[in-house]
Amino acid sequence: MNIQTTNTKAPVLYSVSPVATTVEQYSKFEAQLALTAAYTNPYDYDAIRISAIFTAPNNQTTAVEGFFMQDFVFSNLETGSLQATNEGVFKIRFSPTQPGIWRYQISCTTTGGTATFPEQTFECVASTNPGFVRRSESNYLQFDNQEQFIPVGENMCWQVSNGYLDYKKWLDQLSEHQGNFIRIWHAHWGLGIEWKNNVNGFQGLRRYKQSSAFYHDWLLDYCGEKRIYVMLCLQHHGQVSSSVNPNWQDSPYNSANGGPCKHPWEFFTNAIAKNQVKNRLRYIIARWGYATNIMGWELFNEIDWTDQFAQHKNDINNWLSEMAAFLKDQDPNKHLVTTSYAQAHNDPAVWQHPSIDFTQTHFYSNIPNLERPLVKLSRNYLADFQKPTLASEFGLGHSAAGLSTLDPTGIYIHNTLWASLFSGGLGAAMTWWWDNYIEPQNLYHHFAPITKMATQITFKNDCFQPATAIVKGAPASLQLFPTLGWSALADSNFSIDSQGVTSPDNAQLSSYLYGTQFNRQFRRPPVFKVNYPVNGKFTITTGARSSTRPKIAIWLDGVKKLEQRAAIHQPYSIDIPAGTRSIRVDNTGADWINIASYAFAGLGSAVDAYVLVSADRRQTAGWILNNKYNHDFIKNNGIPSIISSARVIVENVENGNYQVKWLDCASGEIVTTNAVLIQNNQLNLLVPNFLRALAFTLTDQINTIV
Repeated sequence: MNIQTTNTKAPVLYSVSPVATTVEQYSKFEAQLALTAAYTNPYDYDAIRISAIFTAPNNQTTAVEGFFMQDFVFSNLETGSLQATNEGVFKIRFSPTQPGIWRYQISCTTTGGTATFPEQTFECVASTNPGFVRRSESNYLQFDNQEQFIPVGENMCWQVSNGYLDYKKWLDQLSEHQGNFIRIWHAHWGLGIEWKNNVNGFQGLRRYKQSSAFYHDWLLDYCGEKRIYVMLCLQHHGQVSSSVNPNWQDSPYNSANGGPCKHPWEFFTNAIAKNQVKNRLRYIIARWGYATNIMGWELFNEIDWTDQFAQHKNDINNWLSEMAAFLKDQDPNKHLVTTSYAQAHNDPAVWQHPSIDFTQTHFYSNIPNLERPLVKLSRNYLADFQKPTLASEFGLGHSAAGLSTLDPTGIYIHNTLWASLFSGGLGAAMTWWWDNYIEPQNLYHHFAPITKMATQITFKNDCFQPATAIVKGAPASLQLFPTLGWSALADSNFSIDSQGVTSPDNAQLSSYLYGTQFNRQFRRPPVFKVNYPVNGKFTITTGARSSTRPKIAIWLDGVKKLEQRAAIHQPYSIDIPAGTRSIRVDNTGADWINIASYAFAGLGSAVDAYVLVSADRRQTAGWILNNKYNHDFIKNNGIPSIISSARVIVENVENGNYQVKWLDCASGEIVTTNAVLIQNNQLNLLVPNFLRALAFTLTDQINTIV
């Protein structure tokens, strides 16, 4: 029974009905309330608030808020149709963390007063659920039981048509191939619960769409069955944008639709708007905060695409800090909190905030070795902010169009998954295009081998960290791929030794080469100090876009060797004599042009090595790639040659006797195992002949015996 009145009398709680009086540790305890109360909006926490105090067997207490919900059942699984089973009820959800007898007391507060129901009990029994996902003392995540959590998965941000059938199909495939992680958006065309009144069942601010919320309930339960964890993105940039994927015209926060904000950027400063957001966050925490398989809350997707971000950056920074702190304070289970940006240079002040638990990168570029700049970005974030980091979006370009032709077997998916696991990030990078590339091309098979590999490495317990690796014995051209987006201030001085090692480690190139007349404030023409062991060549290749009359100019040792009007997708080269040389590149034209790559023929390696070393320097793990085994090279040239006689060199490894295991990246199976002696603190590892890629683990014999 749930009776709404219009008077201001104190509420009355008639009954509290738990779904079960015995629940497993870290599972969902749920109770339904019958009450009479005065309120006009059951979702408004200022009007009516259901609260519960749970007392653990050790007498620790936890405060939890309740929520109003309408129950549904699936009336047709073929269509995903729903049928309501009631008009709505108030409920409490909670996840018990300790086995034993729990006590709980529920109250209801309105403007008329507070009603309290007598204390109840339930029993919690031990389970194998590892608990909630937490930070650890390393750059990796762990569960409450101290086991490491290495996410391997993909974006599944919204359904295509039928939420039940779409997500069931995708999750079944991901689970079958050992994936354990997805990312979901609260978008109004997906699982969002708040949007413009009278649009697709939405009812405006503080009126939460119950059919979407039911799908959300089902999805979390189904993910729980499949041992799949979820990062829930609570807002996306289009909601506060009139230009980039614009949805502002239909936003309930827009004053044109009865909202409190005349302009999009007021969303971040208007007190009424912020209180509306906080009310929604309270509802989300109350309804789904019990879930151990919510890995974390993502406050905003690519917030730098909101209107006039640069002008309102401080206000947005303050908003993110305020909302992150609010989530931490409101959430009884203290889920992890993060956010995301489209451009890697945004925003250091937010990443440093103590309520932001890990950083994120999104990276899209149609380049042959997408994994290279993505790894560089992740390692830069680790170095700059000393927090775990995750590449939560990546893809070739900004559209799925042509991907099935460009890379039908997902070579770039394979390469990026493996490289990112060995970047030092908290898990494998998350591909975009789940619905129109991964699914129709049936590319789920890429997930299983990397999950199998991840279970064999003690990333968290041994505090694995990125290490610099040099590859000898397989000479080839060095290619550098720019990573920084529009307006980011790039580094301008780079040193490259005869082995192709670039320094400083965290230096970054811009994807834009700015001209001399417009956007001059962003100009950072790069200068490369290069040691060529033999005569070689330097090539700059332009990207897919340009502005007004750009020109490519190249200087060698202070002498201009080339100056040409620049076109897109074109190489511009000069010969380089052996020796230590200075190469300077500039755009002497009017405005910018995209840069795809800088190539140095005559130095570098055909093999890329991504290596991690434990804190005690006694364990090493890595991934070795034939860097010509990429979608672009294979499409234009066919399968590359087998790599032989390559050696991976890593400095500052503890001396001793070790065992190395080489694993096949297509299956995760061991290829060969052999003994290795490390002397002079240098790992000098002969790589078995290979065509595509290999992974390895190196363990000292003491640990191996144990």
